[in-house]
Amino acid sequence: MKKVLTIAAAVTFLFACNENQEKTNEQPCLTMGKSAVIFYSQTGTTALVARELAKQTHAELVELQMTTPYPSTYDSTVSAVRIERENKSWPALQKARFDLSKFDTLYVGYPVMFGTFAPPLYTFLDSNELSGKYLVPFCTYGSGGRKSSSRELASLASNARSLLSFGISKRRVLSPNTDLTKEIRNFLNLVRAGIQEEERLASFGDSQELSGKDSSVFASAVKEYAYLNLQPIRVAKDSAGTGFLFSCRMRAFGAEENVTVQVFKSLSENGEAELIAVEK
Repeated sequence: MKKVLTIAAAVTFLFACNENQEKTNEQPCLTMGKSAVIFYSQTGTTALVARELAKQTHAELVELQMTTPYPSTYDSTVSAVRIERENKSWPALQKARFDLSKFDTLYVGYPVMFGTFAPPLYTFLDSNELSGKYLVPFCTYGSGGRKSSSRELASLASNARSLLSFGISKRRVLSPNTDLTKEIRNFLNLVRAGIQEEERLASFGDSQELSGKDSSVFASAVKEYAYLNLQPIRVAKDSAGTGFLFSCRMRAFGAEENVTVQVFKSLSENGEAELIAVEK
């Protein structure tokens, strides 16, 4: 993978832009304008991310609430969402249509369900005009779904300008070891600098065969995700030596496909490897 622009360089460039958002000869800083954070949260995890985003962007906070909430248990919610997706019958919201004319940027958040955004987002998209807006997706998930969900969101809101998306596992949101404020601040720096998906991962080097240590890091990170049947093939590492991108085969949910598994492992020998995301 070619090193196009490291994250550190992107952040440095961002702060080189002045308060008037003057353009440089390399790349313009985005003028985001007035913002709204619009989100659906089933269990409250996505709401934690939404509130922090709204705090840091000084955005108006808008929560989408279902007229009839999903059942309280996981299995019954899965059944209800499966039926909605099979029938393309999206749930009613207490308020579905909003006056978005005063906003330039919409941060749209959701939990990932069945590999994409939760069904209440379809109701919101069907009910509102997003043409000309900057669209910044953000999500929470069990094991992944950021890229697949943001791609679908961009396709359904094709008249909006979709920017970089943010995703974080529910486990990491709720962990006392996660600095959510810092993670969101770093993400917003990249968005404002106009960084694209390819550039975001540019700090990782070329992929290579796995060493014994790499295999151990991978096994430790995915030990609680046996149901995904992940088989690592190659790995790329960031310059800090803490980030890993494993190219894998996944045999789950009745299909076999290629995925990328992102893992973090601190430099400490005692630090545990942590699965960040499984992405298609």
